[in-house]
This record gives sequence, C-alpha cells and structure tokens, in this order.
Amino acid sequence: MAKAAVRERWSNRPLFIFAAIGSAIGLGNVWRFPYLTYEYGGGAFLIPWIIGLIVLGVPWMVMEFGMGRYFQKSAPGLFEGIGKKWEWLGWWPVFVAFIIVTYYSVVMAWALRYMFSSFTMAWGVGQAGAEGAGGFFFGEVLNLSGGPTELGGLQWALVGFLVFIWVLLFLIMFKGASVIGKVAVWTVTIPWALLVVLLIRGLTLPGAVQGLNYYLTPDPTKLGSPDVWFAALSQIAFTLSLGMAGMFAYGSFVAKKADITNSAFITSFSNCATSFFAGFAVFSTVGFIMQALSIPVGEVSASGLGLAFVSYPVAISMMPAANALIGVLFFLCLFFLGIDSAFFLSYGGVISPIMDKFGMSRVKATAWVCVVAFLVGLLYTTQGGLFWLDMMDRAVSFYGLLITGALACLVVGWVFGAAKLREHVNETSDIKVGAWFDWLIKLIVPVGLLFVVIYGGFMKDLAAPYEGYQVGALSGSHIIWLVLGVTLVLSFVLQAIKTKGVSGE
Repeated sequence: MAKAAVRERWSNRPLFIFAAIGSAIGLGNVWRFPYLTYEYGGGAFLIPWIIGLIVLGVPWMVMEFGMGRYFQKSAPGLFEGIGKKWEWLGWWPVFVAFIIVTYYSVVMAWALRYMFSSFTMAWGVGQAGAEGAGGFFFGEVLNLSGGPTELGGLQWALVGFLVFIWVLLFLIMFKGASVIGKVAVWTVTIPWALLVVLLIRGLTLPGAVQGLNYYLTPDPTKLGSPDVWFAALSQIAFTLSLGMAGMFAYGSFVAKKADITNSAFITSFSNCATSFFAGFAVFSTVGFIMQALSIPVGEVSASGLGLAFVSYPVAISMMPAANALIGVLFFLCLFFLGIDSAFFLSYGGVISPIMDKFGMSRVKATAWVCVVAFLVGLLYTTQGGLFWLDMMDRAVSFYGLLITGALACLVVGWVFGAAKLREHVNETSDIKVGAWFDWLIKLIVPVGLLFVVIYGGFMKDLAAPYEGYQVGALSGSHIIWLVLGVTLVLSFVLQAIKTKGVSGE
C-alpha cells in the first residue's frame, strides 16, 4: 500500500474540530446517556462516567488522532505502517463502520418520517395520541413482523427517505474533507440550537422539576456495583465514535504541525457536555409525561428507540401548546445529530481507506460506498428489519468497536510504542502528556474495553441467545458471532490483496 502523493487537508483547525465533534455527537447523546444516568445512580453515575472519559476516552482519542497524523493514512495504511502483518487490524473497524452506517442511515430515515408526521400529529393528539404513539411506530412506520425471518415487504416511505439521505451524503462527501468540515459547522451548531429550544420548552412543562430530580438525584450506594462501571465505560466507548476507523482518517487530514492533544480534549469534552445538557431536555419531558399520565418513571421508556419514537411522541401529544412545532424540531434535531456521524462513518471509516488502498478516485469511491450501503440498508426497511438492526448493532456497535479498539491500543502501545506516539503528539501540543499516557494506552484502556466486552457481552450472550432471536438453526448470538467472524476473515482477505494504492481526486 503506497503512501498517497498529496494528502487532503482540513481547511483550518476549527473545521477539523467541528467535524470531529460532529462525528462524536450522535443519537446516543440524546437517547442513551440520560437514561443511563438515571438508571445507574443519578448524579453518582457522573463519577465513573467522568473517570471513564479521562482514563479511557481521551487517551483513546489522542491515540487515534495521533496515529492518523503520524502516518498520514487511514486505518489500514497506518497499521500496515506499523508492520505488514497488522493491516487487517485497520480493515476490521472499516467493516464495523460500514455496517453501522447501513442501519444508522435507516434510523435517520425514521426521524425524517416522524418530522413530516409531526406536521399533522399523525399518531394523535391528547390522550388518543398518548395511547397511539407505540402503535404508530411499530405498526404504521415499521409495520413490524413477528421475527427476523419474516421480512415481509419494504416500507416505501422509509425507502424514499433513505434515498434522500444517501444522495445528501454523497453531495457532502464527494469533494472530501474541506467540504465536510464546512458542512459540519452547521450540522453541529443547528442541533445544539434545537436542543436549547427543546430544553426551554421542557422546563416550562408541568412536572419538569420532578423529572430532573429523577435524572440527577445521586445514589452513592450504586457506585460499588460492576454494572455502573460497565454502563459508564460502555457509554464513553460508544459516544466518542472511536473504534470505527474514522478518527484515524480524520487525524490523517491534519497538518503535521497541528495540536493533537488539545483537539482530543475539545472533541471529547464537547461531546460529553452535549450528552449532559441533552439529559435536561429529555428528563424535563419525562417528568411531564409522568404527571400528565399519572404513571411512575419506571413506566416511561427513557432509552433508545422507546424514548425517541414512542415516549417523546407521547409527550408531544400531551403538550398544552405548540405540539406540531416541537415535534418537527425534535425529529429535525435527531436528523442533524445523525448526519455528522453518518458522513464520518462513511468517509473517514470506509471511503478514505478504499481510496488509500485501491487508488480509486474520491467520486467513484464515494458513489460505490453510498450505493452499496443503501442497498444493504434496504434490509432494515423491511417488516423484519428492526430485528436485524438490533442484531447488527449488538455485533458491531458493541463487540466490534470495543474489540478492535482494545486490539488497536495493544498494538500501538506495545508494537509501535506508546512512548513514540507520546513524543510525536507532544511536539506540537500545548498540553503535554506524560509517561502515564503510555500505560493508559498499553494497559488501562485495553483492560477497560475488554471488561465491558466480557462483563456486558460474553457473560450474557453466551449464557442465553441474544434477545431470543432465532434464524433457522441460528440464534441471535450465533448471528453476532458470524458477523464478527466474517468481517475478521474479510479483513485478512483485504490485507492479502496487493495494490499500488494512491488515493485519487
């Protein structure tokens, strides 16, 4: 794999920062972090979460940015630079990124579907809307079947939105980093502004204070539970968009004199501040639902798909005024939160490695990735698509990114040399990292990631089939292992292909 003749560059450092922040901030900031905080000790959860950010998230981010800048290549090229036998370790997260974006784009299609449905409050207003929100999502939008083997037909409204999303992503990506950075300025600031509007509306609703009390009331007794540390570390790994190949590529577009450590701190803390802020918007609304429907907080789904596409529409239905407007703004916010992550996964995670390896032009590589990802995404627009989305998410967004992240840190730390990387980033960074950084990369980060994989993954999915799914003779857990195994084998296949790759314009 030959080095690219001229490496593309971010137009300036702020555009790189916005692009990196946008890639990290995504749907999980709104629908995952607030729920975990409530579920695992309220304000007390913030302690392991902040510890995880500092000892796991930031060093991992510095590693991916720094290695990308050092080799001026995307993930496969830089691991080949460490040693030819390691190139596969750069391809495995490329497959992780590709699979994630195939279903992530479908979730964005759901958001667009709901944004337009909000104009007419299609799931109903008042008590009728509250009772009909779940049926609208699972019945009207997804037309959900009985299981993963019952694919049924395509949901054509979602297919149409999916076409729009991939055309939009192509138009953002085909000219490279300089345009991506400029777009990211808007796709980061717009959802921030929308979150402020949603927070203000949430705080003006009756019951908001009660919801915020549930969100932040500390329960120190939970700090001793391994579950809390699993939740905190898994959220840090999930939310920073690491282990998906893209941050290596984004780092490779940075000029060699740029500050890596500062950029990693700004990106990591901006992402987590967004998560914390979003929690106020979410739980002020949860408190309103509790009061409006006279139900306990445990009966309000405050995480994942349940929050975004069932509980929030319930709240919108019950609001005393501006129902449609708040609905449009909420789902528009979800769409903008998703778009940054989508072009990060596509361009940094997949397109840039393909250009580097095969010398394919940017336009051609972008077109191929968009078309193939769209075609794969059609699976998730079928009646059984939600079940496949769930299994793929478990395979790559949990196991894939954590395992490849742990292996990458071990190879960088012990083979390339953590001290060598530290010296490289310190040359141009205002914040100098000390020798402690070496042991974080060589030991602490891999151990933390593997703890999450074993405690929250293998111990559960080996004991019982994942979610009880069954596809012929295969259980949901078997599908997960199969996806991981096939992508690993394909990574070695790509390593074996010899090319004269020079990324083209």
